[in-house]
Amino acid sequence: MTFTAIKDLVADNAGELWQFAGYVAVSGCALAVDMSVYWALLNIAHYAFLAAVGGYICGVLSHYALSSRIVFRDRFDKRGVAEEAPTVVKFFAAGVSGLIVTAIVVGVLADILDFHPLIAKIAAAGCSFTVVFLCMRLFVFNARPRARPSITTVQA
Repeated sequence: MTFTAIKDLVADNAGELWQFAGYVAVSGCALAVDMSVYWALLNIAHYAFLAAVGGYICGVLSHYALSSRIVFRDRFDKRGVAEEAPTVVKFFAAGVSGLIVTAIVVGVLADILDFHPLIAKIAAAGCSFTVVFLCMRLFVFNARPRARPSITTVQA
């Protein structure tokens, strides 16, 4: 692949690349919220998993607010209030998919294969990020399929 071909590929997909970059930024902000709430709740909660649940919920809520208003704004703006509720449900289902991926990756790497838990968490974060982004793109903030114009042949 030549430099010109790569440049053309980037130019042809600039919108998706900017969207992905925005999603990375929003995810970083949500992770900061998650970890901050988790850290604060560790001082209050008797069990770390309760703090983790609180942090995760706050992180997902902030992620939704930022994703829907910044990353996927063009799609969000087209929706009415009545259409927003199903989107919220799908958003949190995508978040649960990320939680499941994280649990599986950390469980397999750290608990079964005896990797260091930090390495397992970093690997899980990358896997979860990818799965959740794809769920968001395909199922949550997807563009409605457009009606295809019918092509009719005129016979003379």
